[in-house]
Amino acid sequence: MKKLKKFVVLCLAVIMLFTACGKKGEEVTKELSITQMQTICELATLKCYYHNVAKLTKEKEVLWWDTSAELWIEYSGIVKLGVDIANLDMQVDGDQVTITMPKAEVLSCQVDQTSLNEDSYYTTREGLGAEKINADDQTEAIKTAQENMLENVQSDESLLQQAQQRAQELLEQYVKNVGDAMGKTYEVSFVIADEAGTNTVSTDESDN
Repeated sequence: MKKLKKFVVLCLAVIMLFTACGKKGEEVTKELSITQMQTICELATLKCYYHNVAKLTKEKEVLWWDTSAELWIEYSGIVKLGVDIANLDMQVDGDQVTITMPKAEVLSCQVDQTSLNEDSYYTTREGLGAEKINADDQTEAIKTAQENMLENVQSDESLLQQAQQRAQELLEQYVKNVGDAMGKTYEVSFVIADEAGTNTVSTDESDN
C-alpha cells in the first residue's frame, strides 16, 4: 500500500431553498424573525469532505535491538463550518437592520466510520518481538486523524471566510425579500462579534 501524500479536500455547500428567501409564487412571511434567521444559518452550513491516511508508530527496544510496528488507516472525514446560531442577534431601526453574528467556526469534525473497512487498515512490524497493533491503537489513530482534520480546517482562513460570506449573503437576501413583501427597502449591515473563550467542537457522529 502506498502512502498517500496528497491531502484532498472536497467542499460541498449545502444550498436549499426556503420560504423566507421568496420563491416565486409562494407567500413571503411579512415580518423579520430571528428564528428564521437561525434556520437560514443552519442551511448555510459548509461541509468539507477529507480523504487522507493516518499513521501510528509503536517503537520498543527488545534486548539489544529496536523494534517497531506501524499502522496506516485510509479514511474519509466530514467537517462542518458555519455560524453558531445561539449567538445571532438582530436590531431593526426604521429601514436599517443590523445583524450581529459570530465569526464562522468549525461546528463538528468526525471521521466517517462508513468509509472504514478491513482494506482501510495496513500494518507492518520490524524486528523480532515487535508489538502487535491492537484495537486501542486503531482508536488512537482515528482520534489523531480527527485532530489533524480539525487543525487543518481551523487554519484555513479561506474556508472560514467562505462559510461566513455564505451565511451573510443568505441573511441579507432574506431581509430584503421580507422588506419587498412589506413594501419596504431595508438596508442591512453586519456586526461580527469576536467571541471570547474557547468553543467546543463536536465530534459526535450523530451530528452528520
